[in-house]
Amino acid sequence: MCKRMNFFIKKFLVTHVTLIIVTLFNSSCSSEKYYNAEIKGNAMGTFYFIEVIDVPIEIKIKNIELEIKNSLIKANKILSNWDEESEISIINKINKTKAIKISDELNEVFKTAYEINIKSNGFFDLTLDPIIELWGFGYKNKQMEIIPTDEQIKKALSLIGQKSFLKNDFDNNELTKKIKNLKINLSSIGKGYGIDLIGKKLDQLGIKNYIINIGGDILTKGYNSKKENWVIGIENPNLKEKLIKEIVNITNKGLATSGDYKNFFTKNGNRYSHIINPKTGKPITHSTKSVTVIHEDSMKADGWATAFLVLGSLEGLKIAEKEKIAVLFIDKINNKLINLKSSKFKNLKKNNN
Repeated sequence: MCKRMNFFIKKFLVTHVTLIIVTLFNSSCSSEKYYNAEIKGNAMGTFYFIEVIDVPIEIKIKNIELEIKNSLIKANKILSNWDEESEISIINKINKTKAIKISDELNEVFKTAYEINIKSNGFFDLTLDPIIELWGFGYKNKQMEIIPTDEQIKKALSLIGQKSFLKNDFDNNELTKKIKNLKINLSSIGKGYGIDLIGKKLDQLGIKNYIINIGGDILTKGYNSKKENWVIGIENPNLKEKLIKEIVNITNKGLATSGDYKNFFTKNGNRYSHIINPKTGKPITHSTKSVTVIHEDSMKADGWATAFLVLGSLEGLKIAEKEKIAVLFIDKINNKLINLKSSKFKNLKKNNN
C-alpha cells in the first residue's frame, strides 16, 4: 500500500507577495510521475489560490512558486496605481500631450480596455481616476464618507473620457493624453491581467491543468483532481446568508465577479457604492448587485464584469446578447435576489449538464 505524500512549504516574499503556502501531494498512489499542488498567498491587496493538477514530476514545485511570484511582481510593476514607481504611475505623472512609449504588456491591456470601452458605450472607462478619488475609493484619498458637491463632480467629469481624451497607437506601442492632467486607473482590469500572466507562465512550464484564483477572479485550464471541468460557486450578494447563488462548470475560461456589496459607505441613510457611473460621476443606484462574466480569459472577464455592473442588467443584457458574452446578473427586486442570464450563459449551463 503506497503512502500519500503531504507537506507544507512556507516562505515570506518581498513586494506585493507576502506569503506563499504550498501543499504538495501525489495525484495517484499507483504512480509518482505526476503530482498535484495547492499554492496560497496574498497579492494585489487580496488573497490568491492556485491549484495545479497532474504536474510532471520533473517540473519542480520551487520553479512554479518562483514563476508565480515573478508574475505577480511584474503585474504590479506595470499596472498598480498603488505603486508610485509602476509603469502606469509614471505615465500618470507625465503632464504632457505627447506620445508616450509603453511596454508590450501595457499595450495589450489597453487594447482590451479600448475594446470594452467602445462596446460598452463608454460605461467602462480607464480615465475614471479623478472621480474615484473624489469619492474616496481610490489609492490616494482615504474614505472620509463625505458626499462631493455637484460642482466638484462636474469638475472631475471634465477630466474623464477614455474615448475623447486618450489616444492609443497600438502598432507603435504609444499612448497620447489629449489633456495633460489625464489620470488612468487600471484597478478594473489589472487583477484579471495578473491572473492571465500567471496562466501563460504555467502554460510555458508545461502545466496543462490548473485553476488560478485571485480575490475571486479566476482562470481555468484543463481538468480538476477528479478529471472533470472546474466547479465554481458564485457568491450570493447577500453576505449575511453566506450562500452560493449559482454553480458553473468551466474549463479553459476566465471568470470574474463584480459587486457593489463589499466596498461602500452609508451616509444619511443612503448607500454609496465604489462602482461609479462615468456618465454621472456618481455611484450606481440600479437594482443590479453583482455581475459574473465568463470569457476567453480573465482580463476580459474582469473588465466586462465592471462594465456590466455599471450598466445594470437592463442595458447590460442587451449588450451581452449583441456581443455573445456569458453573463449572470443578480438583481435585488422587492427585497429578493433574482438571477438574470444572457443566452450565452444559459447555453453554457446546458452544455455542462
